[in-house]
Amino acid sequence: MTLAGAGLAGADSVPDAKGTASAALKAYAAMDYAQAGKLARTIPHTPEGRLVSGLCDVYDRTRQDIRRGQLTLAELFYNDKTPLPYRLEAGVALGRTTQLMKERRDLYRDAADRYDHVKIFEAVRKLAPGSSADRNAFFYLIRERLENPEQADAAFEELETFFRDFRGDRKLLPPLHLLAEYEYIRLRRDYKNAARHLMEGYEIGFANPNENRGGLFRLAFLFHKKLNDKPMAVKYFKEYLKRYPYSGQAVVARRFLEDLGEGGAEK
Repeated sequence: MTLAGAGLAGADSVPDAKGTASAALKAYAAMDYAQAGKLARTIPHTPEGRLVSGLCDVYDRTRQDIRRGQLTLAELFYNDKTPLPYRLEAGVALGRTTQLMKERRDLYRDAADRYDHVKIFEAVRKLAPGSSADRNAFFYLIRERLENPEQADAAFEELETFFRDFRGDRKLLPPLHLLAEYEYIRLRRDYKNAARHLMEGYEIGFANPNENRGGLFRLAFLFHKKLNDKPMAVKYFKEYLKRYPYSGQAVVARRFLEDLGEGGAEK
């Protein structure tokens, strides 16, 4: 979530609104929806207030009003005068909630058809190529396509093209590398490409420390058990023991190293 650090251009012209807008954005980023919504309602005519109100309406399950929230987000997203960071956030949220509703037609029925999530995500991507919003929109689109047997082959090609052509901060890519790892194994039993993506994501670094630890162990395991690549397996098992000597999987890593003839723990 980057909203807390976004520019507050919309609130600058309203007395005392800038501080309230900043506090509302920070409360939303911290998932304190009650406080965020309360603050947003005091600045209803600013883009910050409208954005936070719309986001709380769709995501706060204690007082959810999806129809109203989506309408607010759509008004922000389709208004080219909305500050770009807020426009992007509104677009991703509108697209994602619409996508989720389509996945649960048993609950939402034709209400899921009020908006076209594919067109929304594609519009988000065109507004800010190489941004986190671009990455998020692509992630939601490509995951959906990979889950469709008729689109999966083309989706793999599209995914690889995205990695190749991406011109933004490479630190945005690890979630997509994890998705690629998972899907190459799930759909193709392609452990070579799965390991390639996991390695690229790990080398960049995952935001979640637990994912770094788990990813490193999976990487060593793939090279050992699935690819029969002893040098790479040894490298990553030793790196795992160096970084996480007291983790629950350390004993397993030592045993695998012994199987590989490397004598166990890293000294």
